[in-house]
Amino acid sequence: MLIESPAIIIKQTDFRESSKIITFFSRQYGKTAILAKGVKRGKSKYGGILGFGAILNVMFYYKENRSVQTFKQAEVKISTIKLQADFEKLSIAMALLELIDGATHENEPNPELYDFLESFLGWLNNAEVNAANIFPYLQLRIAEINGFGLQLMDDAVEADLYMNVTSGNLATQPDSGLSFKLKPIQSLYVRTAMEGKSARLLNMKIEKKELKSLVNHLDVYLKHHIEGLRDRKSDAIFDQLLT
Repeated sequence: MLIESPAIIIKQTDFRESSKIITFFSRQYGKTAILAKGVKRGKSKYGGILGFGAILNVMFYYKENRSVQTFKQAEVKISTIKLQADFEKLSIAMALLELIDGATHENEPNPELYDFLESFLGWLNNAEVNAANIFPYLQLRIAEINGFGLQLMDDAVEADLYMNVTSGNLATQPDSGLSFKLKPIQSLYVRTAMEGKSARLLNMKIEKKELKSLVNHLDVYLKHHIEGLRDRKSDAIFDQLLT
């Protein structure tokens, strides 16, 4: 069966001398591994567009019992070429896409997550801002879209709040499960993100060590709620932004 779908490249693996196995996250079919034969050859017309974080319209042959499908063709849907030339943007994109890869299963559609990812990568490609501040917001949104977002308790208006990992709430007191006490600026960040005021996060004056600590807390939260989620290999690059 020939499939056509909007899709985003979230992972690539070299296969033999001239080919790649590319993991696409598509709107209709979720995460799918596709063999793209010959794309590493200099004459391939697709080599220039099958980049990490590319947003494409893809056609591929699908067989239900195959773990790796077969690529047919692709065209650019939304350009993300600027991501490749900007270390900060590429680092954020790599960390996000690796998180998406770990948080999703093969062939399980998640249109809301796809739409969010497509919108964010398009924005990141064109943004003229310091975008490092935005990563904890991305973690929070992924949790929310997947049905285990943090819940803001009615009394959570103080500067010192606890992220209660097991129960999944933000409150003025820790509960009986795993909890992290947030710094005032971290509490403000999470509340602002949960209230949908993401634009304010870009200009929030949060020190890199506190931002990194918040990222780590949210990683623990995600790992608690997503079975099998592993540490991101891209963090070695992303951490350079936070030191």
